Amino acid sequence: MKKLTIISSVIISSLLILTGCGSNSSKKSNVTSKVKVVKQSSSKKSQKGVAKKKSGSLWNNDKDSHLEDFMKQWGEVMNQTYTKYDGTNNIQTASGMNYPQDFNSATVNGQNVSMAWDKKGTGKNDYNVVAIYNYNKSSSSSITYAFTLADGEPIVLVNEGSGNNWSETKNKSLKENFVNIFDGKATHVEKPKVSSSSSTKSSSSTKATEDLGEGRGGYVITPEAMRGTWYSKDENGMRKLVISDHEITFISPDGETNHAILYKRTNDIPSDVSESERQSKEEWKSAGNIGTNGISMRGWYQQQGGGEHFSTHEEEINGQKVPLVLYGFGANDATDLVYYPSEDLAKQQSDVKYGDIDYKF
Repeated sequence: MKKLTIISSVIISSLLILTGCGSNSSKKSNVTSKVKVVKQSSSKKSQKGVAKKKSGSLWNNDKDSHLEDFMKQWGEVMNQTYTKYDGTNNIQTASGMNYPQDFNSATVNGQNVSMAWDKKGTGKNDYNVVAIYNYNKSSSSSITYAFTLADGEPIVLVNEGSGNNWSETKNKSLKENFVNIFDGKATHVEKPKVSSSSSTKSSSSTKATEDLGEGRGGYVITPEAMRGTWYSKDENGMRKLVISDHEITFISPDGETNHAILYKRTNDIPSDVSESERQSKEEWKSAGNIGTNGISMRGWYQQQGGGEHFSTHEEEINGQKVPLVLYGFGANDATDLVYYPSEDLAKQQSDVKYGDIDYKF
Protein backbone atom coordinates (compact mmCIF):
# COMPACT_ATOMS: atom_id res chain seq x y z
CA MET A 1 0.00 0.00 0.00
CA LYS A 2 2.82 2.34 0.93
CA LYS A 3 4.55 1.46 -2.37
CA LEU A 4 1.38 2.23 -4.33
CA THR A 5 1.09 5.61 -2.62
CA ILE A 6 4.65 6.52 -3.56
CA ILE A 7 4.08 5.55 -7.23
CA SER A 8 0.87 7.62 -7.32
CA SER A 9 2.70 10.65 -5.91
CA VAL A 10 5.40 10.36 -8.57
CA ILE A 11 2.80 10.16 -11.36
CA ILE A 12 0.88 13.18 -10.05
CA SER A 13 4.11 15.21 -9.70
CA SER A 14 5.11 14.35 -13.28
CA LEU A 15 1.72 15.44 -14.60
CA LEU A 16 1.97 18.75 -12.73
CA ILE A 17 5.44 19.41 -14.19
CA LEU A 18 4.24 18.63 -17.72
CA THR A 19 1.22 20.87 -17.26
CA GLY A 20 3.45 23.73 -16.09
CA CYS A 21 5.75 23.32 -19.08
CA GLY A 22 2.83 23.34 -21.46
CA SER A 23 1.50 26.50 -19.87
CA ASN A 24 4.88 28.29 -20.15
CA SER A 25 5.26 27.19 -23.75
CA SER A 26 1.84 28.59 -24.59
CA LYS A 27 2.64 31.93 -22.96
CA LYS A 28 5.91 32.18 -24.82
CA SER A 29 4.16 31.52 -28.10
CA ASN A 30 1.59 34.24 -27.42
CA VAL A 31 4.28 36.83 -26.60
CA THR A 32 6.23 35.97 -29.72
CA SER A 33 3.17 36.39 -31.92
CA LYS A 34 2.67 39.95 -30.65
CA VAL A 35 6.21 41.14 -31.40
CA LYS A 36 6.37 43.38 -34.48
CA VAL A 37 9.53 43.62 -36.52
CA VAL A 38 10.13 47.29 -37.29
CA LYS A 39 12.22 47.81 -40.39
CA GLN A 40 14.33 50.91 -39.81
CA SER A 41 14.87 53.03 -42.90
CA SER A 42 18.47 53.66 -43.82
CA SER A 43 17.48 56.99 -45.32
CA LYS A 44 18.30 59.95 -43.09
CA LYS A 45 15.84 61.92 -45.16
CA SER A 46 12.97 59.61 -44.18
CA GLN A 47 13.94 59.65 -40.50
CA LYS A 48 14.16 63.44 -40.59
CA GLY A 49 10.73 63.77 -42.19
CA VAL A 50 9.09 61.44 -39.64
CA ALA A 51 10.72 63.26 -36.74
CA LYS A 52 9.47 66.64 -37.94
CA LYS A 53 5.95 65.41 -38.62
CA LYS A 54 5.66 64.19 -35.04
CA SER A 55 6.18 67.74 -33.85
CA GLY A 56 2.90 68.80 -35.50
CA SER A 57 3.84 71.97 -37.42
CA LEU A 58 6.65 71.97 -39.98
CA TRP A 59 6.61 75.76 -40.43
CA ASN A 60 6.25 78.48 -37.82
CA ASN A 61 6.46 82.25 -37.32
CA ASP A 62 10.17 82.19 -36.45
CA LYS A 63 11.07 80.41 -39.69
CA ASP A 64 8.76 82.69 -41.64
CA SER A 65 10.42 85.77 -40.18
CA HIS A 66 13.86 84.33 -40.95
CA LEU A 67 12.82 83.73 -44.57
CA GLU A 68 11.47 87.29 -44.84
CA ASP A 69 14.81 88.73 -43.68
CA PHE A 70 16.69 86.54 -46.14
CA MET A 71 14.45 87.50 -49.10
CA LYS A 72 14.96 91.18 -48.35
CA GLN A 73 18.75 90.77 -48.47
CA TRP A 74 18.65 88.48 -51.50
CA GLY A 75 16.35 90.85 -53.37
CA GLU A 76 18.72 93.76 -52.74
CA VAL A 77 21.61 91.78 -54.21
CA MET A 78 19.51 90.82 -57.25
CA ASN A 79 18.20 94.40 -57.60
CA GLN A 80 14.66 93.06 -57.20
CA THR A 81 12.00 94.12 -54.68
CA TYR A 82 9.75 91.25 -53.58
CA THR A 83 6.24 91.50 -52.15
CA LYS A 84 5.31 88.87 -49.56
CA TYR A 85 1.89 87.24 -49.34
CA ASP A 86 0.36 88.44 -46.06
CA GLY A 87 -1.81 85.40 -45.48
CA THR A 88 -5.03 87.23 -46.35
CA ASN A 89 -4.96 89.24 -49.58
CA ASN A 90 -4.07 87.56 -52.86
CA ILE A 91 -0.85 88.65 -54.53
CA GLN A 92 -1.68 89.86 -58.03
CA THR A 93 1.27 89.39 -60.36
CA ALA A 94 2.00 91.54 -63.41
CA SER A 95 1.66 88.34 -65.45
CA GLY A 96 -2.03 88.24 -64.51
CA MET A 97 -2.12 85.55 -61.80
CA ASN A 98 -3.57 85.76 -58.27
CA TYR A 99 -1.89 83.71 -55.56
CA PRO A 100 -2.66 81.66 -53.59
CA GLN A 101 -6.07 81.56 -55.31
CA ASP A 102 -4.67 80.31 -58.63
CA PHE A 103 -2.71 77.46 -57.08
CA ASN A 104 -5.81 75.34 -57.67
CA SER A 105 -5.02 75.28 -61.40
CA ALA A 106 -1.22 75.24 -61.20
CA THR A 107 1.04 72.72 -62.90
CA VAL A 108 4.64 71.78 -62.09
CA ASN A 109 6.81 70.95 -65.10
CA GLY A 110 3.60 70.68 -67.08
CA GLN A 111 2.10 68.05 -64.77
CA ASN A 112 -1.14 68.45 -62.83
CA VAL A 113 -0.47 68.61 -59.09
CA SER A 114 -2.22 69.57 -55.87
CA MET A 115 -0.74 72.85 -54.69
CA ALA A 116 -2.23 75.05 -51.97
CA TRP A 117 -1.45 77.59 -49.28
CA ASP A 118 -0.75 75.81 -45.99
CA LYS A 119 0.70 77.95 -43.21
CA LYS A 120 1.92 74.98 -41.15
CA GLY A 121 3.13 72.91 -44.10
CA THR A 122 1.44 69.74 -42.89
CA GLY A 123 -1.32 69.40 -45.50
CA LYS A 124 -1.90 66.50 -47.86
CA ASN A 125 -1.09 68.45 -51.03
CA ASP A 126 1.77 67.54 -53.33
CA TYR A 127 3.11 71.01 -52.53
CA ASN A 128 2.13 72.77 -49.31
CA VAL A 129 2.98 76.45 -49.83
CA VAL A 130 4.23 78.17 -46.67
CA ALA A 131 5.42 81.46 -48.23
CA ILE A 132 4.91 83.38 -51.50
CA TYR A 133 7.10 86.18 -52.83
CA ASN A 134 6.51 88.11 -56.06
CA TYR A 135 8.55 90.63 -58.04
CA ASN A 136 6.94 92.53 -60.92
CA LYS A 137 9.68 93.12 -63.48
CA SER A 138 7.46 95.28 -65.69
CA SER A 139 3.78 96.02 -66.27
CA SER A 140 3.35 92.58 -67.84
CA SER A 141 6.07 90.30 -66.46
CA SER A 142 6.86 88.93 -63.03
CA ILE A 143 8.90 86.42 -61.03
CA THR A 144 7.01 84.52 -58.34
CA TYR A 145 8.53 82.12 -55.81
CA ALA A 146 6.52 79.58 -53.84
CA PHE A 147 8.36 78.17 -50.83
CA THR A 148 6.83 74.76 -50.33
CA LEU A 149 7.02 71.60 -48.25
CA ALA A 150 6.54 68.45 -50.32
CA ASP A 151 6.16 65.38 -48.12
CA GLY A 152 8.01 67.27 -45.39
CA GLU A 153 10.89 68.34 -47.63
CA PRO A 154 11.63 72.03 -48.47
CA ILE A 155 11.35 72.83 -52.21
CA VAL A 156 11.38 76.28 -53.86
CA LEU A 157 9.19 76.59 -56.98
CA VAL A 158 9.39 79.48 -59.43
CA ASN A 159 6.99 80.83 -62.04
CA GLU A 160 8.53 83.30 -64.45
CA GLY A 161 6.20 82.88 -67.41
CA SER A 162 2.85 84.26 -68.45
CA GLY A 163 0.93 81.12 -67.43
CA ASN A 164 0.55 79.06 -64.29
CA ASN A 165 3.30 76.47 -64.82
CA TRP A 166 5.93 76.15 -62.10
CA SER A 167 9.31 74.47 -61.86
CA GLU A 168 11.89 73.93 -59.13
CA THR A 169 14.26 76.88 -58.92
CA LYS A 170 17.79 76.41 -60.20
CA ASN A 171 19.06 79.20 -57.97
CA LYS A 172 21.53 77.54 -55.61
CA SER A 173 21.33 80.28 -52.99
CA LEU A 174 17.54 80.10 -52.71
CA LYS A 175 17.51 76.32 -52.52
CA GLU A 176 20.25 75.98 -49.90
CA ASN A 177 19.08 78.84 -47.70
CA PHE A 178 15.47 77.65 -47.64
CA VAL A 179 16.73 74.27 -46.42
CA ASN A 180 18.85 76.06 -43.79
CA ILE A 181 15.87 78.09 -42.59
CA PHE A 182 13.73 74.96 -42.46
CA ASP A 183 16.40 73.20 -40.39
CA GLY A 184 16.89 76.20 -38.08
CA LYS A 185 20.37 77.04 -39.40
CA ALA A 186 21.98 80.32 -40.39
CA THR A 187 21.60 81.77 -43.89
CA HIS A 188 24.17 83.36 -46.15
CA VAL A 189 23.49 85.65 -49.10
CA GLU A 190 26.00 85.03 -51.87
CA LYS A 191 26.54 87.99 -54.12
CA PRO A 192 27.23 87.73 -57.87
CA LYS A 193 30.78 86.73 -58.76
CA VAL A 194 32.76 87.38 -61.91
CA SER A 195 34.25 84.25 -63.51
CA SER A 196 37.95 83.66 -62.86
CA SER A 197 38.41 83.59 -66.62
CA SER A 198 37.34 87.20 -66.87
CA SER A 199 40.05 89.58 -67.94
CA THR A 200 39.04 91.91 -65.11
CA LYS A 201 38.66 90.57 -61.59
CA SER A 202 35.91 92.63 -60.00
CA SER A 203 35.22 92.08 -56.32
CA SER A 204 32.94 89.12 -55.66
CA SER A 205 30.98 91.27 -53.24
CA THR A 206 29.94 93.72 -55.96
CA LYS A 207 26.20 94.18 -56.18
CA ALA A 208 24.35 93.71 -59.45
CA THR A 209 23.42 97.39 -59.38
CA GLU A 210 26.85 98.84 -58.52
CA ASP A 211 28.92 100.86 -60.93
CA LEU A 212 31.72 98.51 -61.97
CA GLY A 213 33.63 101.16 -63.87
CA GLU A 214 34.41 101.68 -67.57
CA GLY A 215 30.75 102.13 -68.42
CA ARG A 216 29.50 99.00 -66.63
CA GLY A 217 26.44 99.80 -64.56
CA GLY A 218 26.20 96.40 -62.88
CA TYR A 219 25.24 93.03 -64.30
CA VAL A 220 22.30 92.02 -66.46
CA ILE A 221 20.60 89.11 -64.66
CA THR A 222 19.41 86.22 -66.80
CA PRO A 223 15.86 84.84 -66.44
CA GLU A 224 15.95 82.00 -63.93
CA ALA A 225 14.18 79.57 -66.26
CA MET A 226 17.10 79.97 -68.66
CA ARG A 227 19.86 79.00 -66.22
CA GLY A 228 21.51 75.62 -66.43
CA THR A 229 23.31 73.48 -69.01
CA TRP A 230 21.71 73.01 -72.44
CA TYR A 231 22.55 70.92 -75.50
CA SER A 232 22.05 71.25 -79.26
CA LYS A 233 22.95 68.65 -81.90
CA ASP A 234 23.48 69.32 -85.60
CA GLU A 235 25.60 67.95 -88.45
CA ASN A 236 28.73 69.37 -86.79
CA GLY A 237 28.20 67.59 -83.50
CA MET A 238 26.99 68.35 -79.98
CA ARG A 239 27.07 71.94 -78.72
CA LYS A 240 26.77 72.96 -75.08
CA LEU A 241 25.40 76.17 -73.59
CA VAL A 242 25.95 77.00 -69.90
CA ILE A 243 23.96 79.91 -68.44
CA SER A 244 24.36 81.25 -64.90
CA ASP A 245 23.06 84.40 -63.16
CA HIS A 246 24.95 86.84 -65.39
CA GLU A 247 27.30 84.75 -67.52
CA ILE A 248 26.93 82.63 -70.65
CA THR A 249 29.42 80.06 -71.94
CA PHE A 250 29.38 78.41 -75.38
CA ILE A 251 31.19 75.12 -75.93
CA SER A 252 31.50 74.06 -79.57
CA PRO A 253 31.52 70.44 -80.84
CA ASP A 254 35.33 70.54 -80.99
CA GLY A 255 35.61 71.84 -77.41
CA GLU A 256 36.28 75.51 -78.15
CA THR A 257 34.93 77.71 -75.34
CA ASN A 258 33.62 81.27 -75.60
CA HIS A 259 32.65 83.09 -72.43
CA ALA A 260 30.42 86.14 -71.99
CA ILE A 261 29.79 88.34 -68.96
CA LEU A 262 26.60 90.38 -69.19
CA TYR A 263 26.82 94.05 -68.21
CA LYS A 264 24.53 97.07 -68.36
CA ARG A 265 26.30 99.63 -70.52
CA THR A 266 26.01 103.21 -69.26
CA ASN A 267 28.17 105.16 -71.71
CA ASP A 268 28.49 105.59 -75.46
CA ILE A 269 30.69 103.29 -77.54
CA PRO A 270 33.89 105.10 -78.58
CA SER A 271 34.59 105.22 -82.30
CA ASP A 272 38.37 104.70 -82.08
CA VAL A 273 39.24 101.53 -80.17
CA SER A 274 42.53 99.69 -80.60
CA GLU A 275 42.61 95.99 -81.38
CA SER A 276 44.38 95.23 -78.12
CA GLU A 277 41.63 97.07 -76.22
CA ARG A 278 38.95 95.09 -78.07
CA GLN A 279 40.65 91.82 -77.21
CA SER A 280 40.99 92.78 -73.56
CA LYS A 281 37.20 93.24 -73.38
CA GLU A 282 36.33 90.23 -75.53
CA GLU A 283 34.33 88.58 -72.73
CA TRP A 284 32.42 91.75 -71.86
CA LYS A 285 28.97 91.96 -73.42
CA SER A 286 26.54 94.84 -73.49
CA ALA A 287 23.31 93.05 -72.60
CA GLY A 288 19.65 93.67 -71.95
CA ASN A 289 16.47 91.77 -71.14
CA ILE A 290 13.98 90.92 -73.90
CA GLY A 291 10.49 90.73 -72.41
CA THR A 292 9.97 88.25 -69.60
CA ASN A 293 12.22 85.39 -70.63
CA GLY A 294 14.84 86.70 -73.02
CA ILE A 295 18.36 88.15 -73.16
CA SER A 296 20.14 89.99 -75.95
CA MET A 297 23.86 90.78 -76.07
CA ARG A 298 26.37 92.54 -78.29
CA GLY A 299 30.13 92.86 -78.20
CA TRP A 300 31.31 95.57 -75.81
CA TYR A 301 32.60 97.70 -78.68
CA GLN A 302 30.17 96.41 -81.33
CA GLN A 303 28.55 99.24 -83.28
CA GLN A 304 26.88 97.36 -86.13
CA GLY A 305 24.87 94.15 -86.39
CA GLY A 306 22.09 92.71 -84.33
CA GLY A 307 24.14 90.78 -81.83
CA GLU A 308 22.89 87.55 -80.24
CA HIS A 309 19.65 86.69 -78.50
CA PHE A 310 18.37 83.93 -76.21
CA SER A 311 14.84 83.10 -75.09
CA THR A 312 13.09 80.34 -73.19
CA HIS A 313 10.51 78.22 -74.94
CA GLU A 314 8.42 75.12 -74.25
CA GLU A 315 7.43 72.20 -76.49
CA GLU A 316 5.53 68.98 -75.86
CA ILE A 317 7.86 66.02 -76.51
CA ASN A 318 6.75 62.43 -75.98
CA GLY A 319 3.71 63.68 -74.08
CA GLN A 320 5.75 65.86 -71.72
CA LYS A 321 6.24 69.64 -71.71
CA VAL A 322 9.96 70.26 -72.10
CA PRO A 323 11.75 73.61 -71.52
CA LEU A 324 14.04 74.79 -74.33
CA VAL A 325 16.40 77.70 -74.98
CA LEU A 326 16.28 79.29 -78.44
CA TYR A 327 19.41 80.98 -79.77
CA GLY A 328 19.84 83.30 -82.72
CA PHE A 329 22.24 85.90 -84.05
CA GLY A 330 21.83 88.79 -86.43
CA ALA A 331 19.34 91.60 -86.90
CA ASN A 332 16.10 89.59 -86.74
CA ASP A 333 14.65 87.38 -84.00
CA ALA A 334 14.81 84.12 -85.96
CA THR A 335 16.21 81.00 -84.30
CA ASP A 336 19.49 79.43 -85.39
CA LEU A 337 19.80 76.74 -82.71
CA VAL A 338 17.41 74.97 -80.32
CA TYR A 339 18.97 73.87 -77.02
CA TYR A 340 17.55 70.99 -74.94
CA PRO A 341 18.00 70.17 -71.23
CA SER A 342 19.77 66.85 -71.96
CA GLU A 343 22.11 65.34 -74.54
CA ASP A 344 19.69 62.46 -75.17
CA LEU A 345 16.87 64.84 -76.10
CA ALA A 346 19.20 66.90 -78.28
CA LYS A 347 20.16 63.76 -80.22
CA GLN A 348 16.59 62.49 -80.41
CA GLN A 349 15.17 65.81 -81.66
CA SER A 350 18.11 66.98 -83.80
CA ASP A 351 16.13 66.85 -87.07
CA VAL A 352 12.80 68.06 -85.64
CA LYS A 353 11.31 71.42 -86.66
CA TYR A 354 8.55 72.90 -84.49
CA GLY A 355 5.70 74.82 -86.10
CA ASP A 356 5.69 77.62 -83.50
CA ILE A 357 9.40 78.48 -83.84
CA ASP A 358 10.63 80.97 -86.44
CA TYR A 359 13.75 79.33 -87.87
CA LYS A 360 16.35 81.28 -89.82
CA PHE A 361 17.13 78.29 -92.04
